[in-house]
Amino acid sequence: MTGILPMLLVAILLSGLLAGMVLWVLSRLFRPHPAPCPVQGLTSSFLIRDGRLADHDAGIDPDIGDWPQIRAWLGDRFDELPDELPEPGFARTLRYSARQTDDNASLAIAPVRGGHRITLTEKNPPTPAQWHDTTRRLAREQAFRGVADAAPVAICTLSGDGRILWRNDLFGAFTDSQADQIVTTAGSVAGDHVQVAIPDLVTGAERHFDLCTTGPADCRTVYAAEITRQVDAEIMRGSFIQTLTKTFADLATGLAVFDREQQLVLFNPAMMDLTGLPADFLSGRPGLLDFFDRLRERQVLPEPRHYAAWRAQINDMIETATGGHYAEAWTLPNGLTYRVTGRPHPDGAIAFLIEDITDEISLTRRSRTQIEIRQAVLDTLDEAVAVIGPDGLVMLCNGACRTLLGIDPVSSFAETGIDDLLRVCRARFPDPGFWDVIAAGQQRQSVRLHDSFGAVFAARCEPLPRGFFLLRLAPVTDPERITA
Repeated sequence: MTGILPMLLVAILLSGLLAGMVLWVLSRLFRPHPAPCPVQGLTSSFLIRDGRLADHDAGIDPDIGDWPQIRAWLGDRFDELPDELPEPGFARTLRYSARQTDDNASLAIAPVRGGHRITLTEKNPPTPAQWHDTTRRLAREQAFRGVADAAPVAICTLSGDGRILWRNDLFGAFTDSQADQIVTTAGSVAGDHVQVAIPDLVTGAERHFDLCTTGPADCRTVYAAEITRQVDAEIMRGSFIQTLTKTFADLATGLAVFDREQQLVLFNPAMMDLTGLPADFLSGRPGLLDFFDRLRERQVLPEPRHYAAWRAQINDMIETATGGHYAEAWTLPNGLTYRVTGRPHPDGAIAFLIEDITDEISLTRRSRTQIEIRQAVLDTLDEAVAVIGPDGLVMLCNGACRTLLGIDPVSSFAETGIDDLLRVCRARFPDPGFWDVIAAGQQRQSVRLHDSFGAVFAARCEPLPRGFFLLRLAPVTDPERITA
């Protein structure tokens, strides 16, 4: 009995302890919880550690990896975001409101252990219709960005303080230093075009761009079109013109080139020497009519009787030169003779060349006079004389030869060859042996011939310098002087 009582007491204690534990557990399970606080809008957080994006719950995969990229991503909606994040452990949370007054979004930068937490809060989530409209606009914006990325010019948009808010793919290919140089140069003008040269990273050569800036001051757009080929072509063109100018400077022929607007764009020193026009007048880019007016004043043009007729003549000359058919010799009052030629250019320009041909004309006149005198002397001879060239053509014959044989090589439209001459001679002097020898190329012989009328002629064939030879047919009236 004494042993049962202690065991009963232990069992009672254990039962009480077990019942207390069950009641405690049940009280913890069925204890009423406080109501949850309502969510104040939607939030997205970004965790920054050591300046890099360590984690986020944005639900998308933004193309950002550090604070400068996050700042650029958020900068369209939030103003005055810091260029650098504060040092870790800063005292208070930095808060920023959206730029637009009807936008209730906010941004907070809070300190966390070893970094920063950036929280984007949308206080008024969009309705389905608003979300649809936003999605539609994003799709359209994406299409526009695709067009901008495919554009053949580099494009970027700038904020009011000169920061790049957006750039297309071609602008993104620039290095930071190249982009800064373009933005700095574009910031010096507004609306006008300006050129900038940046070094190529591969070749080291300069690349030239034409910059144009449009839009308001707080959101400017810069267009950078590469014009390297045009600049190089212009440099080559300038070098080519300089080379031509040096070449033209040594020419004795005067040159004057007028552009499509009929303004003088190029002349050489010979033009001043031949016309007497001053350098300051020519350098002033006179018009074509002013140029010829000044030539007329200096009597470098043939003087017409009436000014109106002269003006019409000049207009005809310009039209003819434009067609590429003007070429005349001007005989001036001072006795000089100029050859003036007009040549057109494909771009509508006209070039006039003036050449002093006074000596050439004088020489031609002297030569013509000498030929006429020699012809007159030969025509006084009684014997028939004909000169045959090395090409077998009759070059010259006197009056007696023309009368005797009935040929006139000078006034004949067709050329008279040795075959034509021999055919006429065989008909007048039927002596085939003599003419066969001449046809065979023997040029030295003398014979006596009888013509078809019974007259006697002394025929001689003599060689001349440079392959020419002379045929002489002299009538014989004194039988004692006949020699074969």
